[in-house]
Amino acid sequence: MLKPLLLASALVSATVLPAQTAPDFKALCADLGKTPRQHPYLLFTAAEKPAMLRRIKADPRSAEVFEKFLLEGRRLLYATVENDQAPPREMHTRYVGADDYRRFVTQHLNAAFTLAFLYQMTGDEKYVAKAFYHANIVCAQESWMQTPHTFDVIYPRVWPYGAKDDEVAFTYDITASATSQQMAYIYDWLYPALAKPQRDRLRGALLEKAIMQVRGNYEYLWWATAYKCNWSGICHTGLGLAALALLDDDPQLTDVVARSCEGIWSMIDHIGEDGGWQEGRGYWAYGLGESVRFMEAIKRVTGGRIDMFKHRSLSPHPEDFGLYGMTAGFGDGSGTAVGESYVMNKLAQESGDPHAAWYVRNFVRSQETIFDLIWPATTVKPEKPAETSKFFPSIDWAVMRKNFGADYMTVATKAGMNDDPHHGHLDCGTFNLTWEGLNFVGEVPRTPYDEKYFGAMRWDYLEARTSGHNCVMVNGEEQIEAKLKDQPWRDGIGGHITHYESSPGFAYVMMDPTHAYPGRELKHWDRSIVLDKDTNAVIVLDRVNCAVGAEIEVRFHPGVDIDPAKDHVVLRAASPEAAGRGGRQGAAARGAAARPTPQPADGEHRYTTGDAPTTGTRARRSDLEMLPLFHGAFSVIQGRQPDLPITEEPQLTWAPYFSTVVTAPAEENIIASVFFPTGSSEAATTGAPFQLESENGAPVVVGTLGGKSFKYVFGPDQITRTVN
Repeated sequence: MLKPLLLASALVSATVLPAQTAPDFKALCADLGKTPRQHPYLLFTAAEKPAMLRRIKADPRSAEVFEKFLLEGRRLLYATVENDQAPPREMHTRYVGADDYRRFVTQHLNAAFTLAFLYQMTGDEKYVAKAFYHANIVCAQESWMQTPHTFDVIYPRVWPYGAKDDEVAFTYDITASATSQQMAYIYDWLYPALAKPQRDRLRGALLEKAIMQVRGNYEYLWWATAYKCNWSGICHTGLGLAALALLDDDPQLTDVVARSCEGIWSMIDHIGEDGGWQEGRGYWAYGLGESVRFMEAIKRVTGGRIDMFKHRSLSPHPEDFGLYGMTAGFGDGSGTAVGESYVMNKLAQESGDPHAAWYVRNFVRSQETIFDLIWPATTVKPEKPAETSKFFPSIDWAVMRKNFGADYMTVATKAGMNDDPHHGHLDCGTFNLTWEGLNFVGEVPRTPYDEKYFGAMRWDYLEARTSGHNCVMVNGEEQIEAKLKDQPWRDGIGGHITHYESSPGFAYVMMDPTHAYPGRELKHWDRSIVLDKDTNAVIVLDRVNCAVGAEIEVRFHPGVDIDPAKDHVVLRAASPEAAGRGGRQGAAARGAAARPTPQPADGEHRYTTGDAPTTGTRARRSDLEMLPLFHGAFSVIQGRQPDLPITEEPQLTWAPYFSTVVTAPAEENIIASVFFPTGSSEAATTGAPFQLESENGAPVVVGTLGGKSFKYVFGPDQITRTVN
């Protein structure tokens, strides 16, 4: 037996660490308004610009990107047709599938941002008038809010932890925050060249559209204390940057700065010390990525007295969730490489973490933005981690692999609590298998957010309910949620990973998702998942307690085409050309319409960065076979589930699945599912490559792969492997 690298108990994984003691932000911010500052100062100063320009010129890629923005500035300066009349605001953009008004505002905001940056970098005042022209259009808008976040649409939402049910006021959201951020930079950069009436126009908009919507009214805004939701960091960031930009003119706004510090610090408190974030990886990247903008500004303005980069959840391992969590696309989040390149570079630089530097260099694709010029590639020497599997006990997720890359099977799995009504799913116990750049078993693809997805109907959506995940159901009984609209929280709904081990030859998790279910049909369920690193084989062993005669279904959702037979299923690897189109060829092959790309909303990461996390396009593809093992009669079934969003032009899609179904012969039932590369088992021609046995009352799976015989013993507290 190899000594486990990490062994966790249910007690450990369920423990919530106390919040790190926060600095006295009110005291630290109290005198900020007394210090005169010369604009710009939020991201760089006039004294720092010469070094920035030398760095940009010396780096070929940065020089190219800067040249790109000079050309964009030229285009904006000499544009002959101005789109300065806002289209009507559509309240139900998620129903009609378009938001022309938001696109209009964003177009002018980005133009002003680009031109203001070019003024700072070149000193050429020809950019100023046009930058102000575009910024003035943004200032003239009645609201910077996104319409789906106004009362008529957002009121029925099921609110996350920290928000009360009785939410009725909605005056500031993540879209208003994004606008506030850019307008703060525009104000900071254009300030030296503007006349006082022009400065006051921008200043007035920041006050009216941002600060006055929130200041003194925090207790009425749901996100202000919903620190387990990335909205909190995002919204506090927009406000904090607006206040920092206005400090010379409005020194009393130090209270807003301090409250933004408190809000962002409290959100970071809910990132586990292991880096885990319950909402998922895309939302982690978005919430933290936006917050980093304020974190950098407040660090600069206070001369380092407020340095939130040193929070224990960010230092010294700030990007573990991005790196190790690849393929773990659970909830509404993403399994691909996440995070803006400049944010990941900034976090690596601030922390000095070589693994973060390795992640951003190898997996995160640069968007070649203005921020990539301001926060360039980290100088931290990258280092590939020796151990590539990881357990995130703060959220009960685990990802197991022998190494990064397409040759190695990656198993991502989760337990956790069903207490995230914002972006969580009823998926305790699910898992996915990613190999050779393909999701052989994975998540049901998500439809674009519609108006009902975050309300009382959330758990009826296929992507959120249990039947859309790779879980066990008894007599069709699905998992339950911990929160419904206007209903009290129910504690203890969910489960935990009770044991985890990763050693050179294999890795495993053991979990107990029992309490994610109502308990009427499924009385007990524990699931063990083993990755044999030497053979890319995966064993899923389910122990299900229920009434005799009940129907037990172990369901899987393939990301590739399947060939089901009476006693096994072959998962057919797609061609390299098909693989490049994405991971749900199985659905398309069955006549499903192509699913539209989800529009970013409600805190999802706004960019998709990097290719599939198992990098590399392969000329060779291998199939997987799934073999059920059960002492008794069983059947393998195939089906598909329809999915239809509530939109004006809906596109019906089908999510294929296959299941092992048994009629329970006893109260306790053991069902094993072995996934292995076809042709890797010498015993395959005999029809019995694997067997389910018992040893001292413990289930045992034996078989032959890669020329070696193995035996896995599933004990109550550990799993052992013997190889001959």
